[in-house]
Amino acid sequence: MKRILALLLVTTMPWGAASLVPAQTDAQAEKAKMVEKKVKSYAGEATMMPAPEVQMSRLTKGLQLTEEQQKQIRPLLDEEFVQLKKIQQNENISPKQIQKQVEALRTETNAKMHTYLTPEQREKHDLVSKEIKANKQRRIKANRKARIGTKAEPPPPVSK
Repeated sequence: MKRILALLLVTTMPWGAASLVPAQTDAQAEKAKMVEKKVKSYAGEATMMPAPEVQMSRLTKGLQLTEEQQKQIRPLLDEEFVQLKKIQQNENISPKQIQKQVEALRTETNAKMHTYLTPEQREKHDLVSKEIKANKQRRIKANRKARIGTKAEPPPPVSK
């Protein structure tokens, strides 16, 4: 009797373990969806960057833009803002894809903007941009450590 019970137990254990694996992946998928919804709800009507008027006033003050430069740069900022709104409203792409698209758009806009700046203004703009990117990386690292814990260093890059 004990042997039959042991045999029955041994044969049914893999089925029980196998039934837990899909449950875990379903739970993980559900958790990922909840996190995505929460992130989108926190964003609400928030924008990925300030309105063109705010950016223009900052650039004018920081780089001492002339009236002519302001007229040339303003349409670039307006177009970038419209494109960012489209990216933000797209429900079919992941946050990483959004980030890539936003970075590409900002790089393109900065390249166009540099054509209207003097060399001194370009140098100052690049310096501020590098500082902003460094601050962003620090915030990302701090947020990662807050979410994951103190051992939150990203994995080392894989060399090919």
